[in-house]
Amino acid sequence: MGEIAVVHMDLMSKGGGEAVAMNVLEALQEDHDVTVLTLTDPDLDELNDYFDTSVDTDDLTVERAGYLAPWMNEEFGLKYYVLQNALLGRYASRRSDEFDLLVSTINELGLGSDSVQYVHFPFDWTVSCDDREHIFHPTIEEDSLYERLATWVAGVNREDIRQNALLANSDWTADVVEDAYGTRPEVLHPPIDTREFEDRPWDEREDGIVTVGRIERSKRIRELIEITAGVREQGHDVHLHVIGPTVDDEYREEVEALAAGREYVELEGEVPREELVERICDHKYGIHGKEYEHFGMAVAELAAGGAIPFVPNDGGQHAIVDDREELLYESVEDAKEKVARVVADPDLQRDLRGQMGPRAIRRRFGRERFQRRIRRIVADALDRPNADVPEKPADAPAERPASGD
Repeated sequence: MGEIAVVHMDLMSKGGGEAVAMNVLEALQEDHDVTVLTLTDPDLDELNDYFDTSVDTDDLTVERAGYLAPWMNEEFGLKYYVLQNALLGRYASRRSDEFDLLVSTINELGLGSDSVQYVHFPFDWTVSCDDREHIFHPTIEEDSLYERLATWVAGVNREDIRQNALLANSDWTADVVEDAYGTRPEVLHPPIDTREFEDRPWDEREDGIVTVGRIERSKRIRELIEITAGVREQGHDVHLHVIGPTVDDEYREEVEALAAGREYVELEGEVPREELVERICDHKYGIHGKEYEHFGMAVAELAAGGAIPFVPNDGGQHAIVDDREELLYESVEDAKEKVARVVADPDLQRDLRGQMGPRAIRRRFGRERFQRRIRRIVADALDRPNADVPEKPADAPAERPASGD
């Protein structure tokens, strides 16, 4: 039994990082006393419903990380995202003596040398905001004073980072972390919950496209509407469902304006989990718009539901579609052609579907795999045997690397 603090900025953002955080909490609760250090007051019952997790809300301590960072989050949302995380890490570091282990599920923070840190994409405090803005986050301010302040507050030490148990969500992200810090993380793909998905017969599905993710600018939903329109112009009667919570009201208004008058675009917003699963399982295709996606949990869920997903040709999404060129697009025009080609070719559809469905995704990215490995990694960090994973004899064969799960 250990006293563990899980550090995460805002669980209510309901993205892939939050799915990782909730699964970490679920995995660790049974064997450890767990505290969440965060900037908001999360509704854990709502999050359990949203992510289909079973975090025991009565057996979990949630603490706001001081006053300044929570106030900034409440007042400015994502505007000062990097600085908020720097403050969060600084607060957690000051509290480190109260815990046996700190676990960050929100990238690398200044937590000292003996923490576990799960990196979705590195803040990389060693380079300028200008250099990383296009692939990190659209709200990073291009201001050197702000950059210097956030870096100073974060207090990240490269040697400490190298001494942490570093995890990355994809081989692509691991490459970026290695470039930044000179050490390569273990790849642990995020947990994909496949339990509710069905691999329904192809002829029972609608000729439509589903996209899942937060409604914000980096998801490029306007471009996805243009792609759908372009496929229709080539004679294919497809439609588009846009599903996910709104985190950028201004961008939501832009999307609504573009969708207005297009009966084939349904802007659904956030829906209950069962409706999300039903929509995916009921459609033939999925699409994702975010460039330089670090892994793409929404893409993996589309594949788990048996939909054929199309993704930008960059980032960690390659692993999910197994590098199939037919599913990787370079531009809006390229996507129009590739989606139309697959929609028009039943033989190609059958070929591509061999990599999709709940069984295939569970084997490669399943939630049980993720939680089992997290328990082992935390046990190793605490220098204690993991009760859930028996120790191997000395002559046992080596375990497969994480990237092959």
